[in-house]
Amino acid sequence: MTNTPYLNRYRNGEYLQYMKDVLQLVNDASLDTLTTQVGALNPIVDNIDAAFQQSQGSTLTQEIINLDERRDRAIVGLRSTTDGYTYHHDAATASAATALNTNIASHGARIQQLSYQEETATLDSIIADWETDSELTAAVTTLNLSGWLAELKAANAAFTTKYLERVEETAANPSENIPQLRNDATVAYRALTEHIGAHATLGTADGYNTLQDQISVLAGQYNQVVDNRTDGETEDTTETDTTTDDTTEA
Repeated sequence: MTNTPYLNRYRNGEYLQYMKDVLQLVNDASLDTLTTQVGALNPIVDNIDAAFQQSQGSTLTQEIINLDERRDRAIVGLRSTTDGYTYHHDAATASAATALNTNIASHGARIQQLSYQEETATLDSIIADWETDSELTAAVTTLNLSGWLAELKAANAAFTTKYLERVEETAANPSENIPQLRNDATVAYRALTEHIGAHATLGTADGYNTLQDQISVLAGQYNQVVDNRTDGETEDTTETDTTTDDTTEA
């Protein structure tokens, strides 16, 4: 059975390496009829490589990662703390903790694993709830969590600021637009694999069938990485009663 790569689910580094590996397999096959298709894909992959290296080297990239971890610690800590207080011997304390913990849960499980944009919106919503809902505001006071709420708010705001700076930096350097480059590469990749498939069907040369099989095996290996990652998140979700990734295949 032919494996179809989960191109939309590969992380940027995985996507880049997959395309490099495919091009290497094609080059090793030495099939002259693929020159045009390879010529279309190669420069796009080179641009993705350059953009990826530049994004990894950006100081903003590391700052964003650090701020994301900071807000993750804040929301995970708040959830753990409120969960613990639900077992408190004092009824008022337990009730306040239940209200806050239920509110966090209502916004979804494993908030820290959401995409950057989704997590930002989710945390903003939780913060707004805790600052405007009288029951939740009172619960924050009861549990003395004002400082922690302030930290969550500050961390999320700082993340948003740096993230937008990164967007502006990317916009100022069009060659860094990895999503668009990935779209272009996917179109060129499909043209290449369709060409290989057509020659394999026509039996033009044995090399096409071999190459098609090699690309299928390669896709299967990369897909397994995604499957393992998804399975790991599912298991973690089950164990902690808490839940992302685009599941579209390309």
